[in-house]
Amino acid sequence: MFDPTSEAFRLATSPFYLIAHADYMYHRNMDAVLAAHGANKAMYRIMTVLRDHQPCRMTDLADMALIKRPTVSRIVDRMTEMGLVLAEQSEEDSRATDVRMSDDGRALLDTLTPLVAPLFVDATRGLSHDELQRFVATLQIIGSNLSRAPDGDPPR
Repeated sequence: MFDPTSEAFRLATSPFYLIAHADYMYHRNMDAVLAAHGANKAMYRIMTVLRDHQPCRMTDLADMALIKRPTVSRIVDRMTEMGLVLAEQSEEDSRATDVRMSDDGRALLDTLTPLVAPLFVDATRGLSHDELQRFVATLQIIGSNLSRAPDGDPPR
């Protein structure tokens, strides 16, 4: 039923379609909340990464924020102009750029987080703590499986 090669397969029960649909709806709603404060979900994701990882190399920031490197570079440039982040050449590697959140960026993140939190509460309504914990663990396993190359080896 879940295998796309099965005759019983239906999009409405495809785990990856359902993940994509939930992600789309969650981020559509998030966009509406963030736009009212001059931010977008990519900026919010970058600030959320920087909350826990500072300084953060631009390449690592792209990986953790799940945003392509050239796109992160443009977003960080824009966020620098807005005074939300500081980007400077790494002291350890002159080819790398380290990014830090500014005080204004931290203040914006502190303002936005309680505004987007109700979206999470709405999205997980009806799930117990244990169900949510199992769901997260399941997604971690799937993500780990998908991070391997198709031949089963770690990604190149």
